[in-house]
Amino acid sequence: MRTRPKRWHEPAASMQSKPQKPPAPSRGRLPLSALPRMLGAWLESKPALAAFVLYLIAAALRAVHWLTFRDTLLARVFLMDEAYYHAEALSLVRGVPNPTDSYFMTPVYPLFLSLVYRVAGESASAVYAVQLLLGAFAAPCVFLLARRAMPATWAAAAGLAVASFAPMVFHEALLLVEWMILLALLGATLLAVRAPASRAHALASGACLGIAVLGRGSNMLLVPVFAAWFFFQCRGRSRVLAQVALLVLGCMGMLSPLLVYNARHAEQPLLLTANAGLNLYLGNGPEATGLFLVPEKLDIAEDPHALRYVQRETGMRATASVAARFWMQKTLQWMRSHPRRALELLVWKWVLFWNRFSFPQVESFETASRGLPLGRLPFWHGHVALPLAFLGALLAFLGLGRERRSQQAMDPGPAPVHVAGFVAACTLTYAASIALFFITDRYRMPVMPWALLLSTYGVWRFVAVLRGEHRPRALGIAAVAALLFVLTDAERLNLDRPRMERDLRVHEALRYAKADLFDAAVGEYREALRSAPQDPDLRDGFARMLARAGQDTLALVVYHDLLLEKPDFARAWYNLGNILRRTRRHAEAVVAYERSVALEPWRESAWNNLGECYRVLGDTLAAARAYRQAVALVPGHEQALNNLGALRATQGDATAAEAGFRAAIAANPRYLPAWRNLAILLTNQQRRVEARDSWRAILALDPGDTLASRVLNEIESQRQD
Repeated sequence: MRTRPKRWHEPAASMQSKPQKPPAPSRGRLPLSALPRMLGAWLESKPALAAFVLYLIAAALRAVHWLTFRDTLLARVFLMDEAYYHAEALSLVRGVPNPTDSYFMTPVYPLFLSLVYRVAGESASAVYAVQLLLGAFAAPCVFLLARRAMPATWAAAAGLAVASFAPMVFHEALLLVEWMILLALLGATLLAVRAPASRAHALASGACLGIAVLGRGSNMLLVPVFAAWFFFQCRGRSRVLAQVALLVLGCMGMLSPLLVYNARHAEQPLLLTANAGLNLYLGNGPEATGLFLVPEKLDIAEDPHALRYVQRETGMRATASVAARFWMQKTLQWMRSHPRRALELLVWKWVLFWNRFSFPQVESFETASRGLPLGRLPFWHGHVALPLAFLGALLAFLGLGRERRSQQAMDPGPAPVHVAGFVAACTLTYAASIALFFITDRYRMPVMPWALLLSTYGVWRFVAVLRGEHRPRALGIAAVAALLFVLTDAERLNLDRPRMERDLRVHEALRYAKADLFDAAVGEYREALRSAPQDPDLRDGFARMLARAGQDTLALVVYHDLLLEKPDFARAWYNLGNILRRTRRHAEAVVAYERSVALEPWRESAWNNLGECYRVLGDTLAAARAYRQAVALVPGHEQALNNLGALRATQGDATAAEAGFRAAIAANPRYLPAWRNLAILLTNQQRRVEARDSWRAILALDPGDTLASRVLNEIESQRQD
């Protein structure tokens, strides 16, 4: 029979001859020195209640953030990944199918969003509230996990650190998948540690791990770490095999719907989502720096999934799975050709991961938290926990080498040092999985609960050594900590921080513009230009923003000066053509587009827009030639296919027009202009059934389309008559 384990605050039996009562406090007052012992005893005796209190604290702090965040510009306007997830969730609500053969990013988070939208309407504020309430569970989970590796008082400190860590709260209130991955990884760890011999816990831990893998496929690297944990914690070959099998079964149970979908629909073999190939290239290609950096010929604004780029390179229509395979092969080929550069880059990204500097992508905590409660106490921020977590991981591994299974475990189960070692192994593996791609703050968020736990563990071990018999070891620990802080100093990274600040201002300008706040958007560009007034990319973006703000004359002046200095700046010629075309100066726009395609003949959008100008000017032959050139470059260019169909319709060739519209829809099933043109064509030809289906597809994509509603009602009424 297993004896009752000792509590952390109890001294070892060999150190006391007989139980002694603590001296009674004088005058009925409790000495302050007794308070930590009493708190520790209460935390150990009432862990569930302590966890509940921690949840209430975390939820209250998040409620404060929600009240001040929900009306900010960041909360109302979505860019890049947030915009993608929002659009995918709305498509699920409206029953719109996936536009390509596989999912570009995780489908699990859009599914969650769609469920909230169905219940609360298309309200981002409701999503933020739900996510923050769920995110508050991280604090009690860290406490329950940490109390198996260190005294309960220190475990509570780790839980409080998680509850008030501002960057985590910030990311929990964004339309991003990071908070879901964080909770899934934390849940998988807690279940695995709580009862490694329990079959139900092994299955549930695998299921949580599967959700984390659905959120980001690189988390698959954690499966062997969890399998090793069950292997070493279970006795008996049959029990070990059963637990590992249940772990894998739980994980595969979560992944199986996506695996089946890919097996049925993907043109090329694909494990999970298609963005892995592109992200691998962005993090390891010839232009990679370790941070998020878009290659020169890849326009994220017009080609967010990089499908057009792949079609230009291959000369064939590409789906998401085909593009994923293309980027994967391109990256591996580069890494094989430059092995030393690839290895140096991996090591550099590993160093960046543990750094104390903030690496924003589009969302910046430092920028968004200004003036909000999130930027001041009781919230705290900074990534000081990362180097401390690395120190805690080192101490955990050293403890594994020195200690046997502890007799002072808080509950029957794994030894504390084994729990700390397991968390350390998970943290280091996660860091390695992110270093395969590129480093941003949002990618580091899911590991922060583990990092804060390890940070607290490292500090606790240092204090324990300092108070114990091996005080010289404390000097060694302090020296290693100091070295880690020196190595993770932002000033030693030689990063272009002014450029990062300018990029954040550009993103903020785009967010203002999307909210139709063009004066503010122009102001952000002006501020960005103060630090780099000759930057051609900034000047190009500034001119485009001036045009969107209705200041066309000033925008043309900026382009005039810019192109005088850089006459070979092809993208500036292209954007100048866009302004001229929008202001109906089509003849001048033709000149600008011609210069653009002469310098960059691969820019399919310039060919398409050139065709539009020729069509307005009445030169249908030149327009058709330009459209065909765009399609030759990108066989799935939906705009050019649709425009070519519209041109044939004006020429009276209904068959060719329909073929063009259907080709555009096949290239992008969510491209509304082609659906509208096809529906109008079918309606005019009295093909009521096909026209009705087309108008229904339009309403699914845009429920507010009044023309589609009116025509569809007319078709339905004619059918009833």
